Amino acid sequence: MEFFSFMGLSDLAWIGLIAFVLCIIFGLYMVITKKPGIVRSIKDTADYKDKEQYAFKGGILILCLGGACLLVVVLSFFNSVVSNVFGLVALGVFAYFWKKMHDEYGPV
Repeated sequence: MEFFSFMGLSDLAWIGLIAFVLCIIFGLYMVITKKPGIVRSIKDTADYKDKEQYAFKGGILILCLGGACLLVVVLSFFNSVVSNVFGLVALGVFAYFWKKMHDEYGPV
């Protein structure tokens, strides 16, 4: 018996929805406060090349990942294989751009 069957949701849709909510919270925190505190560490004392740009661009990337998580949930209603492949590709693209952003603005 499916737990979410009364709403027509998949049993695993909640995982993508939680990932979406967490990405939105962390991304907005970084964009608004311009502090990378949640992602790096609350007590981060590292010297950054540009701390504000690191936080802003990192926050935008996390917000994009959140959008991809929401799209994965929507795709899971139609085709689980396409949903999983899209999720893996989105995670790979996110990792590539995060590394690029980290190298440009990250700790020295």
